[in-house]
Amino acid sequence: MTVSEEAARARRDPFYRDVITEWGESMLRITGYFDDGSTRADLHETTGTPFFCTPTHKLTRSPDHSRPVVLLATGAFSPLHQGHLDMLLSARRALEANGDHVAGAYLSPSHDRYVSAKLGREALPADERLALIRRQTTSYDWITACPWESQWVANPVNFTTVLLRLQNHLRRTWDRACDVALVVGADNSEFARCFARRGRCVIVARGGHETRVAAVLDDPGMAPALRTKRVLTSPGLPGSAFMSSTKLRAAAAAPTTGGPSGRPGADAGSRATRRYAVRDDLAWAARRWRASVPAEILEPALAEFRDGVLTGIRAALNGPGGRPVRVDLLDHEEQRDVAARLCAENTVVSLDPSTPATHRLGISRLFFPSDGQLRPHAMVARPGWPAPSEQVAKISAKSVVLMDDDIWTGASMEYASALLEQAGIEVERTISLMSEITPDAPRPVDLIDLRDLLVGADDSGLVVQQADGVITRAPYLPPFVDLTSRASIPPAEVRDLGSRIWAANAVFFGRTGLRVGDASAAVRRFLHGLGYRDGALLSAVCDAYRRRTAELPFSGGSDPRQMLRNPPGRAGQDA
Repeated sequence: MTVSEEAARARRDPFYRDVITEWGESMLRITGYFDDGSTRADLHETTGTPFFCTPTHKLTRSPDHSRPVVLLATGAFSPLHQGHLDMLLSARRALEANGDHVAGAYLSPSHDRYVSAKLGREALPADERLALIRRQTTSYDWITACPWESQWVANPVNFTTVLLRLQNHLRRTWDRACDVALVVGADNSEFARCFARRGRCVIVARGGHETRVAAVLDDPGMAPALRTKRVLTSPGLPGSAFMSSTKLRAAAAAPTTGGPSGRPGADAGSRATRRYAVRDDLAWAARRWRASVPAEILEPALAEFRDGVLTGIRAALNGPGGRPVRVDLLDHEEQRDVAARLCAENTVVSLDPSTPATHRLGISRLFFPSDGQLRPHAMVARPGWPAPSEQVAKISAKSVVLMDDDIWTGASMEYASALLEQAGIEVERTISLMSEITPDAPRPVDLIDLRDLLVGADDSGLVVQQADGVITRAPYLPPFVDLTSRASIPPAEVRDLGSRIWAANAVFFGRTGLRVGDASAAVRRFLHGLGYRDGALLSAVCDAYRRRTAELPFSGGSDPRQMLRNPPGRAGQDA
């Protein structure tokens, strides 16, 4: 029997191998397959060492330790609407009625090339679709976004590839026994045939597609999956059938009156140069390494790192179409001088660990790695510090000056002020060191400390809680930290800037020879969670992430005309 080249490639996917075995290769396109141009090296992404871009903090374990099931819905989500969320809720109810523990759910927005081929000019870019999902699932403690399919591959991939990769990732990083179940609307019920012999799927009913669902359920080849309840059906929730992304796009495109669009760049406004602040605190953050790295090596390496990072930030902020941005380097030593003078005349409580103070209060906003970081989830003690209340109890003064390097949202200052006041300590005034050294400068669009971008430097990185509950610090770089939400870097520039800074780190650590064991304790614990031992060279760690952010897998590409899951005229709920 002659096997076509397409069928031979499809057989590398275990789900589509089963489809061919059961129904023949003529069923491939019907069940959603397209040739995504993947190589065997690409497919290693689905089975090999996980690339940590998927958050796991919303997943829960069963009280009776039963095998957890994680839901996955893929689609354009351009935009996400309540019907998509209701679909997951309906699937969860069906699985729980079957006795399963549903640990959580992921929405995986499709790659821009797929969405553009399907929707043309109406398509929302991936970063906007991801941001919408993250915002709309904030109130759901079990649903979140997975950015891998839309941001971390070069071209569209089959939904089975997304599922295999997610299942491998979760089994290696969260629970080795978990299963990932695909959730599809009735308009895509043919996709359930991929699960005839393995895996799990839930078909959620949708009006007008009863015949299509019946054709799948009545097929003898599906009998084993239905009998063992690996493939389930669930009713749609009331009202969901009337929701569609198509209708939302039509409403958004309707003529309106009033102000400009809320999309980035829609309002050109003034072309006046904006200001972006970068604090140069590298000398302070690298001081511990001076004991093991000679000054004639360390100092030039720090200067080279500083120059490389600043060049990358300037390039990212001054991309085409935006307002010009001036990057101002804040003098850390000048801030230290200001803080020292304040301490000479006042009792100063500082939230900044790198400047002189009478007392330090080590508190931080807490985030989760890789979840977009749109908002902090709590205020906590910095890793390695006592509880905030214990820190305050050691302050004997009746009144203090509260100081930080900057006052951005004011949340940290408000939290610290409340702690002090609860302990009977009056806050006379608050001080921003950035404002003290640049009193006449306009407020910057954002501020970042250079130390945060140097992996493993003292007090560097974002304070995060890992899946096991341990609070650590993640490198302040993608895929762990969203540089758009945390540093106002334009979404289109995030991956390139991230790759540049990973490269600058690789060069720095290549020159200094430092290893994971030389990183700060909090970053070291985070790297341990990624599987790196203390003896691993930090240059190798950083270069691996430089390569993964610069050289995306699945770069072979595919024909956009063949990748449409729903041909024009068959718009489904996943649109």
